[in-house]
Amino acid sequence: MSIHAFTGAAGCGKTHQLMARLKEHLHEHPLSDGQKVLALTFMHGSRRRLDERLASAAIPGRAYESATIDSFAWRIAHRWQSLLGALGIRAPAVGDYAGICAAAAVLLGQDGVAGWVARSFPVILLDEAQDLNQDRLAILGALAPHVCMFVAADEFQCLDEALRPSPAAAWLAQADQKIELKLPRRTTVPALLAAAAALRAGAAPLSAGVFAIKSAFNTALAGTFLANELGWYARHKSVAVITPSGGQFATAVVDWVAERTTKQNNGPYTIPWERSEDKMQTEYLEQLKLDRDLSAIEAKAMIGNAGDGRILSDVADYLDRQRRAKGRHLFAAQELEFVIRQSFANRRRFAFDNARGFRAMTVHGAKNREFDNVIVLWPAAVKGDAEHKRRLLYNATTRAKSRCLVLVQSKDSLAKPPFVTVQ
Repeated sequence: MSIHAFTGAAGCGKTHQLMARLKEHLHEHPLSDGQKVLALTFMHGSRRRLDERLASAAIPGRAYESATIDSFAWRIAHRWQSLLGALGIRAPAVGDYAGICAAAAVLLGQDGVAGWVARSFPVILLDEAQDLNQDRLAILGALAPHVCMFVAADEFQCLDEALRPSPAAAWLAQADQKIELKLPRRTTVPALLAAAAALRAGAAPLSAGVFAIKSAFNTALAGTFLANELGWYARHKSVAVITPSGGQFATAVVDWVAERTTKQNNGPYTIPWERSEDKMQTEYLEQLKLDRDLSAIEAKAMIGNAGDGRILSDVADYLDRQRRAKGRHLFAAQELEFVIRQSFANRRRFAFDNARGFRAMTVHGAKNREFDNVIVLWPAAVKGDAEHKRRLLYNATTRAKSRCLVLVQSKDSLAKPPFVTVQ
């Protein structure tokens, strides 16, 4: 089949082009009955937003399915466990993502398995491909000869230092069609475009106009800057407070703004923190302590006591289907954990991602999103080398459509990359 790749800087419309090209392809090559488009990405948040874009793309019969690459890999490994055994490969444990992806790649290397996937999903969409390591890319590489694949990526937006040089960039160099997008779509504001270009080039971003970098050495000063920014410029706007990590500085500043009013009479403002699905899953599973096989009755009782009705409903539906279809009454802990993870992945905790209002998040949580205004809280201690810090600041600031304010805790940081030119 074929791989069509779209690359380009943040805000150049890679996902938009994915959807446009997909619609053209489906018009020229309609799906058969029972077939769907499979949309894959690395992070849960990106999967939700990709699902929303597909929902608005008017695909006939809503014939699409979205998943994280890890979830898809688990489905393959779980469905073809007997073949894994025949190949001499031990079934990977839930949570062993490297093992799951490696097993799925081996399975998809078998024509029977790859053909089964291709018959169900003849078209695959892959967004944020730069985030995939070699194990995950091997899955796509095994599928590529059997399907039509549309891929979007920007190597500079990868935030995993271990993925340098980029395996995805090397893989996409072999694409049948590669289109580099250069026209900005998210914003036309010169100051924002200039700052983004400087960060990509390793130059110092210029603090001017609606792109401002300010020293904010303590909580009160940073909180005052933030509250005034919200009071003066955020009325009826979508606003994101973004930080490399939800550390002490960012938490203290957000708390300060929630409790105080500035001398300019701005505030208090409540800025809720978004929590990642991965973290919520981990906390829930630690609370549950699934450490043995359970009967359906035991599983429902244990999950019911954990207090999340949505998860209980999803798990109960799964158990009931298994009982009716296969007469099963006993379920492995790994299987139950997978069903719970799927329940988390499928819920829409952050619908209306870019709606008006304030929210705080990490750089990773802000990926593939856009907001009218962005305020970046840059703490004194940011992990990573100069290149990684440039990428972090780039990923944060390029979420903005209209304004961006960067508040830097340490004056020493202003004399180092990403705020000065890389030597």
